[in-house]
Amino acid sequence: MAGPRVVARSDEVPEGGFIRVRVAGIDCILARVEGRLYAVEDNCSHEDYPLSYGCLDGARIKCSLHGSRFCLRTGQPLEEPADTPTRTFHVEVIDDQVLIDPTRTGE
Repeated sequence: MAGPRVVARSDEVPEGGFIRVRVAGIDCILARVEGRLYAVEDNCSHEDYPLSYGCLDGARIKCSLHGSRFCLRTGQPLEEPADTPTRTFHVEVIDDQVLIDPTRTGE
């Protein structure tokens, strides 16, 4: 089944933090920064390592293995050694339910 899937309640995602969710077989990070929700694949494109082991730095997530940072909005790497984007996904909230659409990018 394609399209958006419910992954969490809105109040489960803390401001300035993230939770791990799974949608359509993809491990994702669902983050809230300045009230906005972002979903990115929980995978550093540099070493196939979970980004959820890292931390948020504003609207960026830092990989704890080698320090690469990725933009939560676009998935673009902002610091080496990563040079390939991580996937982002469209997020919407309906009646306090957070939906991620694995078929649409986040931007």
